[in-house]
Amino acid sequence: MSNVLKALCGFRNRPGVLFSLALGLLLLLWLLRGALLGWFLLYAGALLLLGLLGLMRLLQGILRKRCWKAGGDKKGSGSVGHPASKELKVPPHTYKRPDPMIYSQFYLMSKGLAVTWDNPDIQLFDGATAVASSALAPNHAYVIHARVWNGSTDAPAVNLLVRFFYMSFGVDTVRHYIGETHVDVPVKGSPLGPGVATMAWTTPPAGHYCIQVELHWIDDANPFNNFGQENVDVKKLNSPNASFVFAVRNTSARARTVSLRADAYELPQRQRCPPRPSDGATGNDQRTDPYARHRPAAHPVPAGWQVDFFGRDALTLQAGEQTDVTVKITSTDAPVAMQAININAFDGDTLVGGVTLYVHH
Repeated sequence: MSNVLKALCGFRNRPGVLFSLALGLLLLLWLLRGALLGWFLLYAGALLLLGLLGLMRLLQGILRKRCWKAGGDKKGSGSVGHPASKELKVPPHTYKRPDPMIYSQFYLMSKGLAVTWDNPDIQLFDGATAVASSALAPNHAYVIHARVWNGSTDAPAVNLLVRFFYMSFGVDTVRHYIGETHVDVPVKGSPLGPGVATMAWTTPPAGHYCIQVELHWIDDANPFNNFGQENVDVKKLNSPNASFVFAVRNTSARARTVSLRADAYELPQRQRCPPRPSDGATGNDQRTDPYARHRPAAHPVPAGWQVDFFGRDALTLQAGEQTDVTVKITSTDAPVAMQAININAFDGDTLVGGVTLYVHH
């Protein structure tokens, strides 16, 4: 930038100085009008033209403002008289959203399915050895593995945020942040799936804890299957029963009555997909419930087992209140070596939380 231009730019925010210079130049040309008459007339004409243009812009702005306030020139009136735009439809193949998900007890229960709190997608490791969450040593370093699936066959979830928490063993107890990481989740059916998020965790000095995993994706096709929990305890039968103690807490802002219900659901073996019915065939499998073997009614506490809450299967808790519940599981005629009992806590029909208790001989 030249020195002259720099000097002129210094006056861009000083209109008084510019006005004074213009008047000075006009006065100089007037004094020298005999010799510079042509230049004087040209300069005076230019000033007059610029003044008229400025006056027109000022009047135009005043008229626009007053006409808009009077309602004579409303916003959008420029489209009056033009044909309406055609409806714009975005085809479904142009926009795909991933559906990252984990085994989510709350989502599955909302669909009328039984659940286990022995989460198949959450596993703790001590080095290369898988460790049950019910057998953790205090002050010991573990690594949590969380399998993350994708319900979408079209859109992967790249750099998915996964957060880890731990809680005291029980229902809806206070949770504590462990950490967060990111994982890439390929599309459903990909040989690279599922994604596995890992997090190092050192257990507290004492206590029995459960693990929670949350998935966070801003544009999730189904944001309700992003929360899973591992909440398990295992005990040996002793003449011939086992007692478990766990906490139940009310985290809501109101008093609530929490009812405890027991069932014996466990994840069944996977089945092969049934053959497609031939053309024209109705296929009896089309009229049956494909989720019948996962319904709670199909998994009552089996014969030969008893679950005793000592009269505390319904708890009235104030906001923030926590209480301990003792459950005794008795085998009167148990032919199996290991039996799972799920204790689910409900506020009305809304799942609050739960635990899975294993008893063995």
